[in-house]
Amino acid sequence: MSLCSEISLHSVPLWNRGCSVYNDDDQDSVLLYPELTLSPLNKSLAIRTLGSSGVVSVGGYKIKASLSSTLESIFDKYGDIASDSKLQSLSTRTYHLETLAEVVLELQSTPLRRLTQSRASEILEIVKDIETAKIRVSWLRSVLEEVVEATRFIKRRDTVAVEKEACEQGLVLAKKEMELSLKKLEDKEKEMREFRERLMKTTGTLGSLEMKRSCLDKRFEFLRSKVDKFQGQSVFMDVL
Repeated sequence: MSLCSEISLHSVPLWNRGCSVYNDDDQDSVLLYPELTLSPLNKSLAIRTLGSSGVVSVGGYKIKASLSSTLESIFDKYGDIASDSKLQSLSTRTYHLETLAEVVLELQSTPLRRLTQSRASEILEIVKDIETAKIRVSWLRSVLEEVVEATRFIKRRDTVAVEKEACEQGLVLAKKEMELSLKKLEDKEKEMREFRERLMKTTGTLGSLEMKRSCLDKRFEFLRSKVDKFQGQSVFMDVL
């Protein structure tokens, strides 16, 4: 998903980085406003004289053909965003508009994961510089501020996502281990119930046997008392 889908631009061509506004090796380039050389917009603010075949008119501005569709989409949605600009030079306003179109194209063709925080911040500064010229770009600046913040947190999000996945796997393993432990506990409890039943049965049997032995002891003592005195001698020994 592109970074600036919120801008809702349509029919945008791929950005041709070869179509730069200023080329240090191009003798036809004209340096304008040297006081702006420190601006993030460029190392120098320049307007290149292009052949008629590479330029089209968009809202009265002579724009590179590769950027015209993007600028038309911006104008269709937001109107002539440079109409209230304090820049008097049409060529300077054109340069700012082309720079803006290039920025939009870059954002539309760059996934968030591939956009570095430093580059996002640089683009935001470029847009802010354009805004200082009273060109209405608040619609893009607000999106870029969110994009810069997103680039700050994307690596952290990825780290947390990895930790979350590991945690989920740990939870799955822990649940399986718990289920196994509960099954073992259930088996142990079943064994304990069976053991208690056997113990109670054995205890009952033991009690019955003890009662029976007590009765037998009494009977044995009684019977022994009757016969022991005659053991080992004649029954009539004491009679005569």
